Amino acid sequence: MYQHPPNRPVYLSLRKFRFPFNAWLSAAHRITGLMLFISLLGYLALANLVVFHDGVTLEGIRGHCIIRCLNTVFWISLCYHWLSGFRHLLAEHFTTAAPYSIINAKPTGIALLFAWLLISLFIFKQAWSL
Repeated sequence: MYQHPPNRPVYLSLRKFRFPFNAWLSAAHRITGLMLFISLLGYLALANLVVFHDGVTLEGIRGHCIIRCLNTVFWISLCYHWLSGFRHLLAEHFTTAAPYSIINAKPTGIALLFAWLLISLFIFKQAWSL
């Protein structure tokens, strides 16, 4: 019978892996793409509600909590997705070592997160101010 070596893991656990910073940024790019798709489904449901129900208007439901959440999630996700996508495009465009290493450096990723945080705070303020 096969004996499993004692020093190797029996199963792979994602909590035990130490992913690089760029891998986390790339995963967040994919997650925001999924959030964009889900929020677009929400906008389609909203359009269905407005078109097929006579008493519902966009002005009437504009301040509703669900609409504000939908707008906030959409614009914050779109902002990160665009920023990260632009970084991916730049990394694919520059194939020489110097620009590529600058684009994929950790400070550039931190700058991306900082810019996204500032823009997200602005979006949150605009969406939830009365």
